[in-house]
Amino acid sequence: MAGVGRKRHGGAGFSAAAGLVRTGIAAAMVAGLAFPAQALLAPHYYEQARREAASVIVIAVRAVTSPSEGFGTCRVTGQVKAVERGAAHAVGQDITLAVPCRKAGAQPPLGGTIYQDVDALRATPFGRAYLDAQGALALSQYEMLKTWP
Repeated sequence: MAGVGRKRHGGAGFSAAAGLVRTGIAAAMVAGLAFPAQALLAPHYYEQARREAASVIVIAVRAVTSPSEGFGTCRVTGQVKAVERGAAHAVGQDITLAVPCRKAGAQPPLGGTIYQDVDALRATPFGRAYLDAQGALALSQYEMLKTWP
């Protein structure tokens, strides 16, 4: 059998493919440190949460209360301006939503939660919320809207 017992690529015992994999993993780790992830679930899970949300509402944002720590839950208060799906909410209804958020520079834990930027939440006049049957955000699905949809 030709080649049996021969070491490849300088005798180190590792293939070029394994070296590329190690390099790729190291590059991904460095990139992860430089650019924090916003979400770790595959996009189709978030799309499914939006598709299956019991209620979809658009609110005019009145106030945003941020967490005392660098990340956590913002209380976004406002008034329902449109009901796109469901019967649990009515136009004109006051509402407070618990929206996962983070302050500038904060590093929330890795996971499936999407943390919105606190300053961006405060600067955005409207928001679309995808809610489950209990009225909570479905998989953190809150869309900031700069203009009326």
